[in-house]
Amino acid sequence: MRKFVGFAFAALALAAAAASADAATVKYPDGKTAALKLNEEVTGPATITSESGKDTIDLRKGAVVRFLSSDTDAKGNKSESFFLKGGACDAGLGYFTRLATPSFWAFPEKAGTRALFYAETFNTSTAYARSAKGSSILRLLVSAAAHGNLEVQLKENQGVTLQRKTEIDLRFTTDPHNEWRDGSVRVLYPLPSGLVIDLYVPKATAGFVQPKEGVVGKTDVKNQVTSWKSGKIKIVTAMGGKPTGEGDIGPGVMATIDNASGRIEIGFVKVEFFQIEDPAHRVAPTVKL
Repeated sequence: MRKFVGFAFAALALAAAAASADAATVKYPDGKTAALKLNEEVTGPATITSESGKDTIDLRKGAVVRFLSSDTDAKGNKSESFFLKGGACDAGLGYFTRLATPSFWAFPEKAGTRALFYAETFNTSTAYARSAKGSSILRLLVSAAAHGNLEVQLKENQGVTLQRKTEIDLRFTTDPHNEWRDGSVRVLYPLPSGLVIDLYVPKATAGFVQPKEGVVGKTDVKNQVTSWKSGKIKIVTAMGGKPTGEGDIGPGVMATIDNASGRIEIGFVKVEFFQIEDPAHRVAPTVKL
């Protein structure tokens, strides 16, 4: 939980806070209704409704949501934040109601839009989201920094599982049922150098983006060998809004990006073949990745 707490404070720093004691309400299947207190946890089935009455989080059986805060920013906008500690829920949220999981904060694209989505928490570092039909773009904020937000964006009928290992190490797996003809899942990965790595991930694709191990100033993007064979991750790099590089990688391919120039180097992951002898002294081929 320590990782989540740090993540929560970083994201909430985007809006100045003046907390109030209670705001949202919860309603249970038997009709009982109660106001939520700060840090109170609700176990589903239950429906949480925002103070405005416009936003709802429907907890499925066994799901646990914690009420984090009720804040007002300098412009007088009231926001409420919740944490999906475990289980699954269906949410319909406006811009100022935020749902957190261990790997992302979920909210609509901008003020005046609404996000309709399903979310599920698996463990202390992994969660899933799928936007529903009619939803605006669903933003999944992984981490916020002065140089930009590391986030994933879903169009309607798109889903993704995100594992957040560190502030700058993200693993992703897109749904095999994603609507991909009208656009892939988008991953925005900003760097302190000012470079932005923009990924477009097709359906049924697993991969990661992270600093290159043992090398300063490089970032790796990997498309796992188990991904959809007909799909490729498109990579676009930009500095100051101007494109600096473009390429794509299929299953089993790694791209290394220079953080300063945006240059993309693409190479296949080495595959080695060797033979071992089984107990019956039969020789069989074995593949090592």
